[in-house]
This record gives sequence, C-alpha cells and structure tokens, in this order.
Amino acid sequence: MRLILWIAAVLLLVGSALWLRVRISPLSLSAPHSTLRMGETVQLSVTKRTWLGHKPLDHPETTRFLTTFESMAVVEPDGKVTAVGTWGEPKESAMVSAINGPLWGMVSFSLLAEGPGPTLDFVVEAPSLQGMSTATCCSTPAQLIEGQQVKFRLLRRSAEHTDVTRRSAGTKYTLFFGSGVPNDPNPAQIIGFGQGINPATFQVDDERGLIIAPASIGRLNHFTVLLFARNGTEVGWKQLQLVHSAGGNAQ
Repeated sequence: MRLILWIAAVLLLVGSALWLRVRISPLSLSAPHSTLRMGETVQLSVTKRTWLGHKPLDHPETTRFLTTFESMAVVEPDGKVTAVGTWGEPKESAMVSAINGPLWGMVSFSLLAEGPGPTLDFVVEAPSLQGMSTATCCSTPAQLIEGQQVKFRLLRRSAEHTDVTRRSAGTKYTLFFGSGVPNDPNPAQIIGFGQGINPATFQVDDERGLIIAPASIGRLNHFTVLLFARNGTEVGWKQLQLVHSAGGNAQ
C-alpha cells in the first residue's frame, strides 16, 4: 500500500510539473545566445512546448513579437532581436515576447553597452536634440514638427558610405511607437495615448527620401518614434521626436 501511495505521489508531482511547464509558458523562445553587445542581432526560434518536449508551430507565420523596452532591444516582425541602448549603463536587460494565437512565451536578454554599434547611419535634415533623455545609444535624436516632411538618407558606415535608403536596395524599415510592437497599427491601445500616430500616419517614403510626420499629434506636446533599419546584416536606428506646432498639454 505504501509503495502504491508513493508511486501515486511521484506521478502527481511529475504530472503537475509537466502541466505547469505547458501552462505557464506554452511557447518556448530560444536564440543562439542571450547576451547582446550594442548593435548585435540574434534570430529568435519559437516552438510550442509539449508535455515532454517541443514541436513546431502549426502556423508560425502568425507569430507576433513585442519587446519590453524598444529603446534598448528592438524586435523585428520576423523575430530578429537587436541591442540598441542601455540608458548609458554598462549593462541592462529586456524581455522579448512572442504570441501565436492563444499561446505566448518570453525570453530575457542581457544588453551590453560595448559592441560594434550601428553600421548604418540615418542622415536626417532636421534639428538635433542633444539634451534629450533616451535609453537608445549611438544616434542623436532629431525633432520633427507635426505635418512636416524632412529629407533623409540611410548610409553604410563603411568607407564607401553607400546609400541604401531605398527598399529596392534590400533595406527594411521597422517603426516603434512606444508599445514595443514592431509597426504597431494601434499603439495607443497599449500606451494609452497618441491616438492616430501609427505607420499609416508616420511614413517613411524611401523612394523620395522623405520622413513624413503625422498631420496632428492631438493634444500632446511631443511623441517619440524609433525608426530602425536593416540592410542584410547591417543595422541602424534613429529616434525622432514629434512636436506639436502650437504647444498643448503634454502626456
């Protein structure tokens, strides 16, 4: 009898542990390494946890990603994670999550201030904000007035300074509006303000080399957007502060 009770208790503990494994975090996120130096990128792999292991997702194309601190670690729509800032500290950390239908999971990254930094430069014809407090490193923020259109170029930092502004050159642009979701169509749903500021109103016109600010940022005095670019393995980023042309109530 004792043996039967002991076996039952062990089975219950094992079953509970397996249930918790699947219940607490149904998705497993992994990367080649979880420490990123500034400007370094890793590709996330997402699988579904099972009772005894992992299995591929039924529809991996529907996976959505988000980051807790987009000004320190950006995540692109395809799951690439890049270190972009540490608030000036030698080391910081950020969490990246994935959602696939009702399933979710997360992984933590350590971010180091040392590293190669960006290999692409944004040259934006807009005033620089030297004193703006920001977690993001290696690139001075620029200021845009609502409704303004400013010229920009994206250049490789190599000796040739090749212009890779156009998407036809293989460049991809990802926008962040404070929600941590790449190219979020409705960031106000998460951050609670900035209604109407999204990829449809803040536009990157690569053909004409223009950054186009929203016609209005409502009653906000300012709103910060992070523009991230990738061309192959090379990356660059720029924070852009949108400013109300007539002042207003700051959020």
